[in-house]
Amino acid sequence: MTPLARLISLLVMSLTTQAHAAGAPEALKGKSVILNWTETRQQRVVGQPNFYSVNGSDSTSIYVSTAGRIFSRRTNSTRAGSGTVERAPGEGSGAYPKGTVLFGGQTMTLIGETKGGAYRTVIEFDANFVSCTARRAIAFQSGKTSIALSPIIHKYVEVKSVTVSGMSCSVKAGNVLAGAT
Repeated sequence: MTPLARLISLLVMSLTTQAHAAGAPEALKGKSVILNWTETRQQRVVGQPNFYSVNGSDSTSIYVSTAGRIFSRRTNSTRAGSGTVERAPGEGSGAYPKGTVLFGGQTMTLIGETKGGAYRTVIEFDANFVSCTARRAIAFQSGKTSIALSPIIHKYVEVKSVTVSGMSCSVKAGNVLAGAT
């Protein structure tokens, strides 16, 4: 098993008490979940010699259809501009691989990977799925950096550290992705 596969496995195993591969809860169907947070990253464009600090804001909107299908849009914004990645069920490949969504009880967990790293976002809902809290963890292979395509500058960036702060979560009835570009 490769080191990245071990890292992903550890992240998934740490979720076994919180989530499993069940379908979306009925109370969440037809609703949207909106996450906002800020990140400070130490990164560089692949091939460049020096890392630099980037402060950005991130927003992820997730729609759980009435059939339980998951649609998402993530927008990253920095001083260099903003960029968006959208996913429909089963989509994702190459530079923007698909992630995994797990449900268990009052929790939705998003897991994704980059070359050399992985992230996990845990969203916990109240009993009626009308409010939520969220936390995000990012892990790197030991001694490695993470490489991903930036939706802002459309180049591969190498990230060696990420600090997440100010995470907020809200639930809205309906599809916040409908009609938006």
